[in-house]
Amino acid sequence: MLNAPGNQFREMDGHFYDEPIVGIASADDPLFTDYKTIVDNRHLTPKEVFDLEFGNGSVHGGSVISVALPVSEKIRKSNRRQKDWPSKEWILYRSFGDEVFLETIGPYMEKLITEMGYRAITPHHAKCYATFVAPTGPCSNWSERHIAYAAGLGTFSLNDGFITEKGMAVRFVSVITDLILEADCRRTKDYRANCLFYSLGSCSACIKRCPIGAITEAGHDKLACYAYVYGEASSQLAVSHGGFAKAGAGCGLCQTGTPCEYKNPVT
Repeated sequence: MLNAPGNQFREMDGHFYDEPIVGIASADDPLFTDYKTIVDNRHLTPKEVFDLEFGNGSVHGGSVISVALPVSEKIRKSNRRQKDWPSKEWILYRSFGDEVFLETIGPYMEKLITEMGYRAITPHHAKCYATFVAPTGPCSNWSERHIAYAAGLGTFSLNDGFITEKGMAVRFVSVITDLILEADCRRTKDYRANCLFYSLGSCSACIKRCPIGAITEAGHDKLACYAYVYGEASSQLAVSHGGFAKAGAGCGLCQTGTPCEYKNPVT
């Protein structure tokens, strides 16, 4: 994947993402049903996505493949020095890594699985995919971080991020298939075990890194964060550096310059 044409970051003579890590969950894992209570009652199960895409009763069993793509060190390093807005490198990665290259991963996986004789769908690209505003803030009916947790890739953190064995500065994509694969075990019983704040009470780095005070010991203000990341000032900054207005400049300050940036700090 490192040498994939879309993964090349010419402005930095490098790439957007390092080698990915992959986790597998059973499509029948009861945790997916629990997400209707934990996340939102509109959150879909793998079976519901498959039925909406291919017709009722179209799948029995199957697997959910979750892929975590770590942001490259060069991009992370450029963002560590920032205090108010992300670096130019992070802004360009947001547009051309997140909004362009990342969007090709799901369809590529679908193609590989289909060529093996099975069906597959990327929920983020499915007709049934939807975003909405829940009482806690912006949400979707298929949360990639919650899928990653089900697939054993890591745990959640104080800032609502997700800490994998390669850290928090990662992006996720998932695919549902009727191909039955061996599921990976979730390594911890606590859904926040990889976060130093929750596991040891010894960290507040992401609180200090947030430029707008949207992270406190009480948690993460998703509405304030969203307004900052996708607001007019963010869009203008993205365009000024050659990025997309729709993507915004992003932020990522709480994902860089922290103990969980590129590793699981608990292990």
